[in-house]
Amino acid sequence: MASPHKERFLAVLEHRIPDMVPITDLDIDGSLVEKITGVKVSGGGQQSPTIWGDDTWHAALRSLDAAMEAHRKLDFDAFLLTNYRLARRGYKLTFIDDSTFVDEWGRKMKIKEDTGIAWYSGGTINTEEDLEAFCPPDMSEPGREEMLAYAIKNAGKDLAVGGEVQTGFVISWEARGGLDRLIIDMRRNPLFARKVMKKFADACFGFAKAMMDAGVDLMVLTDDYADNHGPMINPSLFREFELPYLKRVVDEAKKRGIPVMKHSDGNLYPILEDIIETGISGLHPIEPGLMDIGQVKRVYGDRIFVAGNVDCKYILPYGSEEEVRRDVRRVVDAAGKDGGLILTSSNSLHSSVKLDNVYTMVDEARTYGRYK
Repeated sequence: MASPHKERFLAVLEHRIPDMVPITDLDIDGSLVEKITGVKVSGGGQQSPTIWGDDTWHAALRSLDAAMEAHRKLDFDAFLLTNYRLARRGYKLTFIDDSTFVDEWGRKMKIKEDTGIAWYSGGTINTEEDLEAFCPPDMSEPGREEMLAYAIKNAGKDLAVGGEVQTGFVISWEARGGLDRLIIDMRRNPLFARKVMKKFADACFGFAKAMMDAGVDLMVLTDDYADNHGPMINPSLFREFELPYLKRVVDEAKKRGIPVMKHSDGNLYPILEDIIETGISGLHPIEPGLMDIGQVKRVYGDRIFVAGNVDCKYILPYGSEEEVRRDVRRVVDAAGKDGGLILTSSNSLHSSVKLDNVYTMVDEARTYGRYK
């Protein structure tokens, strides 16, 4: 029999009403994991593992262990495993200078001196020749399947496990050197744009299939499609270049009976129907101030569950205890009726989030989010 945590999370995925609103989050920043567990970690995909002083695979393993422990200590119901945690044994970062390296996805990452965290600073795919020469990560490489199996076995003892992976859009424009460059390619050199996106989408699809094979309870597709103003690219370009790759993963998951939750920040309304029509099972985080989680639940609640959206821009980093409790109640009141809601922040638990406010969020959800 599933643990209470896993059972209430699976209930939402299976369109049943749980005992209370389940809780998880897209990611917990390494700095918060350290505060929760007392274990120094290298973070998910953006903090340099070199702080460990050992190889990246063991750094990733220790980071993974600490992240799973943090989820349990926060009383979360699910652990969402990003493919960035599935490290390759023997992998060495390629440094351009003392603070800049190229990661395995072809992105230039610059380590900030004050935090030790590496942030995106550019791409390496500038020409057809660059694209031909580039070999993206592959799940068959040593250590990746081992890490995946370990995560599912350990987290899956008492938590539902979701597999997070991109469909290729964001990683394509990052490797290309910026969103503007990929959009120009789509307009002026669409054949090259298709080649770029196919190479990265196929690599991401390989990670997605491996996660499904390994037995995840949920797939989470993490590419951001929008910002405060609306879609990042023209909806017609979105439908032509990205939507087929989103639908490919959804179709593969549905064939296996695995639900799919689509994550994207920003105002998705102009392309929301397109996304829903792919057959996704859930939407996250339905960013507050830009979208109305209650309205999305009312319009699409017979087709999808909703996940979100306690404000992590102001309330979780800076808000008072009462403001946090009030915002949790806002989400539950708007979208919690008759199930179909997973409570999360409005993006992730980033480094500016106040840990006490996370504990308050969980406490309020456990009391106010109970179903009669």
